[in-house]
Amino acid sequence: MSIVQTLTEKAGQYWLDYIDHDFVKQLANGTLPKHCFQHYLKQDYRFLFQYSRAISIGIFKAERFEDIHFAQKMNEGLLSEIQLHIDYCKQWGIKEEELFATEESPACVAYTRYVLDCGMKGGLAELYTALAPCTIGYAEIARRIAPYSVANNPYQSWIDTYASSGFQQDSQAFADYLTKLYEPLNETRKAELQQIFNTASRMEAAFWQMGLDLS
Repeated sequence: MSIVQTLTEKAGQYWLDYIDHDFVKQLANGTLPKHCFQHYLKQDYRFLFQYSRAISIGIFKAERFEDIHFAQKMNEGLLSEIQLHIDYCKQWGIKEEELFATEESPACVAYTRYVLDCGMKGGLAELYTALAPCTIGYAEIARRIAPYSVANNPYQSWIDTYASSGFQQDSQAFADYLTKLYEPLNETRKAELQQIFNTASRMEAAFWQMGLDLS
């Protein structure tokens, strides 16, 4: 069983609460209220900024040039995604100035600062384990809901983005890198990392809930 399979299976209900959240189901069937999606988009912009900061810790914590290259490549992809995100938000009536002025929600602060804390206190394994639910989770969610998306779904382009071969390949590259980080670790360390993965999965579910609650 792969590292990713082990992490997600041991996360149990925390993982299922994330990938099967009502926000996700409503995205798939096109019933998610527009204002909920807009709120999510604005908070996701703020999330991506903090996510980029977290990835940058991977360079500081690097032990090999391979680690620097991986973090740099991830951040380059993320910076491109942020510009696409800004353009996508315009399609939903959200101006760039509004994104910049948006105050971070409690869910966004809690999640992103937790990831940053894991990266600053721990090593590369702690950092990327905390980041894992986002990268591998969005890929899995898109694979699950893409076949069931309804006709004329206003959120189809969002689903297609994460179901695309490009994002799926990036997710697999992340999983492969995480696997290498886990190879030399003993079971005690892996158990500690499992708790980080569990917490980050809970934070992801809370981020979806934030979208529904407009909190």
